Amino acid sequence: HVSPGTVIHSDEWAAYNRVGSLSNVGSHSTVNHSITFVDPATGTHTQHIESYWNRCKTKLKRMKGCHEEQLPSYLDKFMWREQHGMSRILAFDNIMRDIAA
Repeated sequence: HVSPGTVIHSDEWAAYNRVGSLSNVGSHSTVNHSITFVDPATGTHTQHIESYWNRCKTKLKRMKGCHEEQLPSYLDKFMWREQHGMSRILAFDNIMRDIAA
């Protein structure tokens, strides 16, 4: 599921070669990790998403993994907690604010 006009940055792994031809993709920029981690000409990099995914995997490892069918739910929860509060108190306060709005 890709929103119209989405800009995608990836490394040059062969599986990503056709990403730019997918419907709704506005543009697809790549970085060659065998040369550099940030493309000097375009500034394209994958550092943010790789760091984010690493934090998510660390959380799943602490949980001793999860069932495959539950992964989307755990990813949703991880992303929500990243945006709305890592502590239980902050998360609770934010969800109550969102419900009241």
